[in-house]
Amino acid sequence: MTDSGAGSFFSSVPQSSSSAARYGFDDILTEDDARGLLSDAADRDIGSGADSKATASASSDFDGIGDGEETYTVEHAVEKLGFGRFQLRILFICGIMTAADAMEMLLLSVLGPALRCDWQLSSAQVAIITTVVFAGMFGGAPAWGAVSDKHGRRGVFGLSLSLIAYFGLLCSFSPSFFWLVSLRGMVGFCISGATSSFTLLSEYLPQTYRAKVLIAYNVFWGLGSSFEVLLAYMVLPNLGWRYLTAFSALPLFIFMLALGFLPESARYLLASGQPKKAAAVIDQIARDNRKPPMTGRPVAASVTEADRGTLLSLFHPNYRRTTLTLFFMWFGVAFLYYGIVLISTEIFHFHSDCYGSSEVTVGHNTTEIVTDESCCRSLQPDDYKAMLISSFGEFVIIPFNLITIDALGRRWTMAINYGLTSVFFGLTYICVPKAVTTAFLFMIRAHAAGIFNTIYIYTVEVYPTVVRSVGLGVCSSIARLGSMSTPFVAQVLMPDVSVLLAFCVYVTVAVACAVLALLLPIETRGRAMPQGLAEADPDIVAFRADSVDGEGRGATAEIRMQGRSEN
Repeated sequence: MTDSGAGSFFSSVPQSSSSAARYGFDDILTEDDARGLLSDAADRDIGSGADSKATASASSDFDGIGDGEETYTVEHAVEKLGFGRFQLRILFICGIMTAADAMEMLLLSVLGPALRCDWQLSSAQVAIITTVVFAGMFGGAPAWGAVSDKHGRRGVFGLSLSLIAYFGLLCSFSPSFFWLVSLRGMVGFCISGATSSFTLLSEYLPQTYRAKVLIAYNVFWGLGSSFEVLLAYMVLPNLGWRYLTAFSALPLFIFMLALGFLPESARYLLASGQPKKAAAVIDQIARDNRKPPMTGRPVAASVTEADRGTLLSLFHPNYRRTTLTLFFMWFGVAFLYYGIVLISTEIFHFHSDCYGSSEVTVGHNTTEIVTDESCCRSLQPDDYKAMLISSFGEFVIIPFNLITIDALGRRWTMAINYGLTSVFFGLTYICVPKAVTTAFLFMIRAHAAGIFNTIYIYTVEVYPTVVRSVGLGVCSSIARLGSMSTPFVAQVLMPDVSVLLAFCVYVTVAVACAVLALLLPIETRGRAMPQGLAEADPDIVAFRADSVDGEGRGATAEIRMQGRSEN
């Protein structure tokens, strides 16, 4: 896949740079040309009032050029200085931190079974240990976001990692169930602050590299989860869950040494009145990427009221159906992904009658399964093997997604992944050899991870600039609800009520999400990202795609748009 191809299907958080900076017009247009184009667009009053404000904002980006010292925006500098060692360093540092976070999350899948035996916990108590982590993430996201905007990305990232390590280590000393639940809840609360790492990374990525870097960033999550399984296999049977909890937190203390090599957000530095520090960061990008330094001084891109979306904006007539559909799909992918993570540790116990490991003969040709009434069961080597193999699915799905997301489109890619997830969930219930069951777990994990990658990209692409951050934030919160719900199916309904009923719940959710993916009203493949709420209309989206995508076609698109206005 070419860089331009990658950039066509993923863009990061909304950007407020001028049109000249965003599309590279600065290399071919003079200042007067640019001002003239913007003036003509304003005179024709193309688009909605929000678009007119955006045009005025773009025009203001030229203020100061030619009147004195030359200026540039951070977005312009990032696009001009390209991708190189500077971005790779940030990717590696943020990636290893994400891997450490993944270890804390995957710890949940082995902690529950261990505590069930050690403390004689009920299924509901085991589920609460998992749910409370996601509840903490749900409550912590808005708080950490506000702190990040006020005090910077790097500082918040470092603080959240420190607290994750601190509370994670304290969990190993928990004297009771209450203390463990409280401390795991604090771990979840702090994990939500670590998401600022990708925000920081995305601010320094040129558009054509964002999709590739997102996929590479997710690879670190898979590495962290795989390492946690290996760590559990070595530590849990020999030293117990307390040592495992402590060892899982230790990498965070070590990795925090790398924070000194992580730059602060240049956008935050400009917004907080520190232009000299922002210029120093941009100069560092030029040195690391071996590019000529930027001339002039950095300035913050203009922000208008049109850049500030609200929750109600997501229910604009053009986006109401999309929003409601995405809410259920985000809930579903988190429900399915963490469901299979939790089931992986118990599936062979539920299917023990298929393998003959716990059978005794009762009468002629009749068998009975002998189980512990307390449901206490230590993890066996086959359980660790199944978890490790299934975690590799997160890497295997990457080539599949890279091919289908552009060849078939976002909706079909999500529908196929959801559909195959439902198929393999259903097959996992069938009594088959262990190797086949492990293969089913691998496929479920792979396609669930593939859904996460694709739905994130689609959500960013489908919402216009004015509500993009709001839309992604709300959808992520809905996903937390799915994560909070799935433990009561995987760890309560499945062992205490009915294994069949639990699998039916997962299959039903996956099928419903597959159908909803095909019913999404907007396909974002090959289309420019919209700026205003009115641009959900296919003709308007086509207008923007034409005007950005080809020489000579912009005039045709503009005429088509004028015709719609006159009618």
